Amino acid sequence: MKSSKRKLEPIDWAFFIGGPALFLAIAWFGLQAIIGPGPAPSAIQKLKAGVITPGKTAEDVLKSIGNPKATVEKADGTYYFRYERSAWSGETKTFAEEDAYVDFDSTGRVTGVSFESRTPPPTPNVSP
Repeated sequence: MKSSKRKLEPIDWAFFIGGPALFLAIAWFGLQAIIGPGPAPSAIQKLKAGVITPGKTAEDVLKSIGNPKATVEKADGTYYFRYERSAWSGETKTFAEEDAYVDFDSTGRVTGVSFESRTPPPTPNVSP
């Protein structure tokens, strides 16, 4: 008995390659439509990534990072922006509170960025 092997035509290759590619594209866009895009990075994540460097103006900071939670002016004419967020810490199983401070000189230029993190102590398990 002789087997009949036919040579693959261009339309066959289109199905072999195009079919899986089309499936992946539909799956990707379908998932994006259902769950939406990933969350935008927070102001503190942007600051940790180094978006703001010394010498930038307050307007640059507001444009890149957004409005701060608070603006604190000091007696010597300098001031700082305070950004804050709460994030779940998998290590301690509690929410960690993070603050970021963008310091400005009296001319409105960034002099530095600092971070502070606080984790409240876990609540003791009390059984009745």
